[in-house]
Amino acid sequence: MKHHNLIGIGLVILVIFGGALWAHNRSINELSKSNTAVSTQSNSIQSSKPVEFDKTQYSNDDPASIWTVVNKLRPLNPLSYAPTDLVTPTMPRRSSGSEMMVRKAAAEALETMSNDAKASGAQLMLASGFRSYTLQVSVYNNEVKAYGQATADRESARPGYSEHQTGLAMDLEPTSRQCELQDCFANTVEGKWLATNAYKYGFLMRYQAGKESITGYKQEPWHFRYIGEELANELHQKNISTLEEFFGLPAAANYR
Repeated sequence: MKHHNLIGIGLVILVIFGGALWAHNRSINELSKSNTAVSTQSNSIQSSKPVEFDKTQYSNDDPASIWTVVNKLRPLNPLSYAPTDLVTPTMPRRSSGSEMMVRKAAAEALETMSNDAKASGAQLMLASGFRSYTLQVSVYNNEVKAYGQATADRESARPGYSEHQTGLAMDLEPTSRQCELQDCFANTVEGKWLATNAYKYGFLMRYQAGKESITGYKQEPWHFRYIGEELANELHQKNISTLEEFFGLPAAANYR
């Protein structure tokens, strides 16, 4: 009888110990699941945060950078800089020679944009691309002679201060040459198409209305600057229209 009691007691102890062990393991498993859920939720929250745009990917100072910023306070360095990868884009051009050339990356984007514009009924032509330091001397001096220095400085860059010298800027117009380099270009089919679509191809209308106190130049709806699709889309999404504002650079209304 005592032997049977001992067996019974042992079984009871075994059941109690097993139940306690099962409850302990269950508690650990539930805690582990809870921690995993919290960790997953935390990772989800972190991954849902928008990735901040990296403004330091390319230099604003190197004249060869697609993000270089050239204005009345930021001359090219050296003043005589000339790109090494100039090409002539395959599209209608106003004339021939070096002024119909742009840097390779800009040319490729320009060709694609020109073809897409044509498919939409907008007939684009390159009016001016790269201008050397020497050519800009002539362009600027002619402006001064014709209109005076004050007006020239609102409409034409001094040598060494021109975006055209980077090979990344270009003036565009209709193949009909309607409103050629005039404010009314903004109201042409081509001007409207560019204002709506140019950013998709990596271009910025560099000198926009109401921004003269920042860029230093009056509105030029025909002047476009290649900055690459990534930056162009970022500016479009943030509704920012000047490189100076986006990069936090000083306004450049006047030369020093």
